[in-house]
Amino acid sequence: DNIYQRAFIKAMNRKIWLETPWPELYRDIEGVSFLRPNTTLRTQRKNITRQPGAVWRRPPALRSIRIAYAGEGIISGMRGRFGVDPAGFDLPSLPLSPVAGKYAVVRPVTERAEWVAQSRNPLPEYVLEVSRVLRASGYTVVSVADLEDGKEWAIDPLPEADITLHNGELEVMDLLALVSGAAAVVGGIGWIVPAAIAAGVPGWFICGGQGGFNAPELITDKNHMDLSKVGFAVPERFCRCKQSRHQCDKRINGHEQKFREWLSGIRL
Repeated sequence: DNIYQRAFIKAMNRKIWLETPWPELYRDIEGVSFLRPNTTLRTQRKNITRQPGAVWRRPPALRSIRIAYAGEGIISGMRGRFGVDPAGFDLPSLPLSPVAGKYAVVRPVTERAEWVAQSRNPLPEYVLEVSRVLRASGYTVVSVADLEDGKEWAIDPLPEADITLHNGELEVMDLLALVSGAAAVVGGIGWIVPAAIAAGVPGWFICGGQGGFNAPELITDKNHMDLSKVGFAVPERFCRCKQSRHQCDKRINGHEQKFREWLSGIRL
């Protein structure tokens, strides 16, 4: 969400106080000060504790706005809360990628105890298919996740990978640098969607269910994003539910062939 939000913060063009666990994403934007959030979410808390104390500021008494969205879509929802159009989706200056050469970033299918997204997840065998095609096509496959027993776990089958980083080895800026340097980014719906679009990297995103929140047209915006390098694999009977646990029909006929055609079409 903070990658999406960055485009609106840039458009504000004024001094603001922002409560965020990811201040790194905004440090190049003039006039932004940061408030330390109070959150129980694991990966957010980990990043908050990495920050030097001087990052967090005490604000004056100001009117606050809670940024949120629902079934209207992410961009539409944020536009309504911010009151401005996004200024352009990009990323801040990043370090060099921790991986060299021609590689693809793959996200395995995972589940988290703290934030249930079972309905949204794609069938993991499709991610496995993609990883096999990429490796056979000469790409180094890098699989990234932040797993922890009892808190976040991968769903079998896992993708085949040449480099596996499943223990949160990369901090956020290195993770985004990995995405930015990739030939392609593939996996289910999640943070990789805005990260790949903002980085201008080709992305193949596999839908599962819960389409009432996660349909392609709800998580992207053709009027403000360059979607020319983006492909979505959508189930034939795409479930438009808004439930986190639901028996959505996630089957995609001919998924591997569709991915091969996309990969050939973007001419990596």
